[in-house]
This record gives sequence, structure tokens and C-alpha cells, in this order.
Amino acid sequence: MSSYSINKIKRKRSYSIAEIVSLLGIDRRTCSRWIKDEGLKVIEEHTIPLLVMGVDLEEFIRKKRTERKIPLKKNEFCCFKCHKAVIAKIGSESIVKTGKRIGKENREQFRKIGICEICAGRVTKYLAVSRKD
Repeated sequence: MSSYSINKIKRKRSYSIAEIVSLLGIDRRTCSRWIKDEGLKVIEEHTIPLLVMGVDLEEFIRKKRTERKIPLKKNEFCCFKCHKAVIAKIGSESIVKTGKRIGKENREQFRKIGICEICAGRVTKYLAVSRKD
């Protein structure tokens, strides 16, 4: 699922399928599949045009995003080829400074790089070191 911009969605407005397609930049069949198979709520079924409330569309997209998230443990990476949580091959891990500072505490950011155990693809994980007072 690509990253649809939910900031464009007005919560109190109703949208037709054609408006959702142009708003999110998706195919008409994708929107129809969301309604038919994946549970996107319509205001009233068996009417033309089918209308979806903005609040329902936003919740639907948020729910799809959370379903796709892969929970990671401390030493795991997310492999985009395998699409699962994996551990890097032993000896392939390295930590590199990104040169950026993040968060309100202005913490230094690091990138941990390794090689996937399963597919031998490159895996990356971003880390932040907390400030020590």
C-alpha cells in the first residue's frame, strides 16, 4: 500500500468513487475492491453514485496502515524483499552516523546496516541515541 495523503480528506464531506480515485491517485477497481471486499463503509448501498464519508475513508486507510506494520524486536530489521522481520547475518552489521539530529531532545541519528539472513538483501534500521545527562 502506498502512502496515501489522508491530510487531503475532509472528514465531514462525502466522496464518490470518482472523487476518491482522483484524491488518492488510485485505480477505480482498487476503490471498488475496498468497498466490496475489504470493508470500506458506504453511506447507503444500492444507490448511484456510491458515497463514502471522509471520516470512514480516513479510518479505513489508517487501519490498513496499522495492519501492514511489522513489529520489530531489538536486533531485528525489516526486509523489504522478504516483507518480514529478519535478523542480519552475523558479522554484516555496521553502524553509521547520518549527520542528522532528531526529536525535541536534539538526539543524534544513526543508521544500522546489515545483510538479510534469508534473501541476502540489504537491510537498514534507523536508531537514535538518547542524551545522557
